[in-house]
Amino acid sequence: MTTAARIRGEEQPGFIDILINWLSHQQWFPTPRRRRSLTRVGGLRLPTPEGDPDPGLFLELHIFELELPEGSDDSVARISVPVVLRTRPSALAGKSAFIGKLAVEEGEELWVYDGARDRAFLAAILEMARRRQGTRNGRSRGEALAGFEQWEPFTLDLRRQAVESTLPDATRTLVQPAGVAEDGDWDLKVVVDFLRRPAVEPVDLSEALLRLTTAHSTAIPRVLGTVAGAWEERLPGQDWASAEWETGQLVVIREAGAEAPDALSLARSALQAGKTFKKSARALGETLGDFHADLAGSFGSHPQTAEQLKAMAAEAQQQLLGQWKKVREEFDEDEAADLNEVIDLMAMQLRDADESLMLQHIHGQLTAERLHRLNRERWVVSEVGGFAEHVLGFQDVISTLMSLANMVMEVASETPEIIQDSERAVGEESSEVTEDNPSAPDPVNFGQWYEELSSLFLEGYRSSDAESSGVDSVFFRAAMLTEALELFSRWQGQWVFRPSMLLQAEN
Repeated sequence: MTTAARIRGEEQPGFIDILINWLSHQQWFPTPRRRRSLTRVGGLRLPTPEGDPDPGLFLELHIFELELPEGSDDSVARISVPVVLRTRPSALAGKSAFIGKLAVEEGEELWVYDGARDRAFLAAILEMARRRQGTRNGRSRGEALAGFEQWEPFTLDLRRQAVESTLPDATRTLVQPAGVAEDGDWDLKVVVDFLRRPAVEPVDLSEALLRLTTAHSTAIPRVLGTVAGAWEERLPGQDWASAEWETGQLVVIREAGAEAPDALSLARSALQAGKTFKKSARALGETLGDFHADLAGSFGSHPQTAEQLKAMAAEAQQQLLGQWKKVREEFDEDEAADLNEVIDLMAMQLRDADESLMLQHIHGQLTAERLHRLNRERWVVSEVGGFAEHVLGFQDVISTLMSLANMVMEVASETPEIIQDSERAVGEESSEVTEDNPSAPDPVNFGQWYEELSSLFLEGYRSSDAESSGVDSVFFRAAMLTEALELFSRWQGQWVFRPSMLLQAEN
């Protein structure tokens, strides 16, 4: 084998066989239990980056058409397989990326690796997007967004780590460029999603993220670049002579938001150390509000109809009264009397509510675990869980606050009684816990700690670009109280909420 000649993987004897054997063990492969033939219908070949010691290195991305079993919704599926061909084993690829080995002429061998994990392939595909490069035939092209073209070039010195993708049927790799600290600088790391089931129309989630990025949203991990490719598409009942070229996304490059430290873990660490989380709480609320504003601007919003408002009021009243009935006996007599008065007042306000709230796109399943800190100044919302349409924005606010309340209850249950019973609150003199500020835990008044956090979170939300009438409505207060009562029951009568947080029906 001569290294000067261009090797094409699909022309090598046994190449398809070792691919099929490897593909059958991949979670995203459509038919893992049946042997199927692959037909190459498109792809691209990348220039090799400088510095790789293998002179026989070749980088390819293949798009195959795969026959599906009878009874499937479609007769064929399309898959994308990036591969690296090497003349020797390489640490730049790694054992976990190994696909198979081919015997070629004159007793030499080709080592085949998964391009999604090979450092050479990752550097090449990142540079294709960053530099907006295209292939000679014009069928594939990289695109840079959100200032990605101004980043430093990616080299073989990058580090990579397999992580779980938020996109369906995708392989994600976390890439840490050369010179970037491992534990910090999350805003300088990227994730590369290889879309294993390419289509002309991008998946809804990917399209939503791209739309938010082009609208200059900074509340999400932005799309930094894409690589599009082409394949031949046969019309039903036609042969290959009538095939036409179709184009779609093959690779999506994003900020590494979903992999950065999450708010729930950071808040837990702060509480366990007896430190405040005030500054971060306000920033989290503002980030969520800006996220809602960006969603409303990109996908629209509209007020409820009179019928929707009436139905929502009846449902909120029913849920509140139903939950109160379940847990009332678990409160002592004085607490029950106070809450009963508040709940009766809320029920009356719900019956009289006549101001429509705005319906829009929201996350829908948001918790503090889905909010991540890229740097000291910027938090982002991960889209894990997808999006919900035509929903009230304050539902994300409630689910986030309740996830933090549950965390407080977990920490309280693990904390020595002497600390739980302390009357000393976490005050301004207690700084937030950081890696540079370790200290012994201070006594914590858990109820006040949570009340301060939730108050500042709502303050941040109100200061954002979002429509904030929802969090100032009786519907928000009723829903929060309903969820709080459920949490009370879940924790067998333990209560993290202070009266000043819940007794606000007259506000």
